[in-house]
Amino acid sequence: MPSTLLYPLNRVFITQGFGRNPSMYKKYGMKGHNGIDGRTRFSTTPQAHCHVRSMAPGIVTEVTDQKNKGYGLFVRVKHADGSESVYAHLWKAFVKVGQAVTRLSRAEGTIMGLTGNSGDSTGPHIHIGYRPPNWRELYGNGFKGYIDFLPQLSI
Repeated sequence: MPSTLLYPLNRVFITQGFGRNPSMYKKYGMKGHNGIDGRTRFSTTPQAHCHVRSMAPGIVTEVTDQKNKGYGLFVRVKHADGSESVYAHLWKAFVKVGQAVTRLSRAEGTIMGLTGNSGDSTGPHIHIGYRPPNWRELYGNGFKGYIDFLPQLSI
């Protein structure tokens, strides 16, 4: 795990924790929610868009739009230790595959995109998922290798 994982939004309001709502995520083959969700309604824009930064420096490995299902528009970042993070339900992405992203402090670092309500989403928010360096060994953990990283998150 990177030495520090920083919350990807400037303001923190967690609306759903890891492992919650098992019945909702059964359709995705998981035991429950595979990340944490953050509210964006406190944004000053009518669509509740907020800047999204990576939790730690890394390289963008995927920018995908699943349209009206799953994560919707999302960005995946691989970190130096082999871990990876995903930022989902975006309205817009500003990064491309292969691009390096930085994270210096809560308010400094590459802006990867804007929060939104894309995919299988009930309202504007950010879904954040984290897989540790050995995530492939954990893929059968019921959360597709994602773990509860909230205790290591600097918020």
